Amino acid sequence: MRRFLNFFLFLSFQICYLEWPPHNSMFVFQAIFEILSKTENLIDNFTHPIILLGLLTQLLLLLGVLNPKMNKKINAIGILLLSLLVLLFLLISILSLNLKMFIATLPYLSITIYFFWNYKKLK
Repeated sequence: MRRFLNFFLFLSFQICYLEWPPHNSMFVFQAIFEILSKTENLIDNFTHPIILLGLLTQLLLLLGVLNPKMNKKINAIGILLLSLLVLLFLLISILSLNLKMFIATLPYLSITIYFFWNYKKLK
């Protein structure tokens, strides 16, 4: 069950939507592609704390999908850290009154709530 939740958390994070002025927008999976495809600034991209946090915690989620015997606490820490980033997206969407960004964060947050609601039952 935990493997499926990790997979759905990973997918729902990928569809988080970002918008910033002037007239720029993209999904997280598009931003990741942009970061990894620009090889001339690759080291500089990985030193940014928000990018580094997002990529490392996504790797933790993928490890949780591939390794069913991964420590449940490490998995929960990865989900919490990625939740901080999604909550930042949610806060930005509320402050800017951006409905698209707000709706795009809801799947991840709802699966996270379900994960921690059933934390003791998960294997």
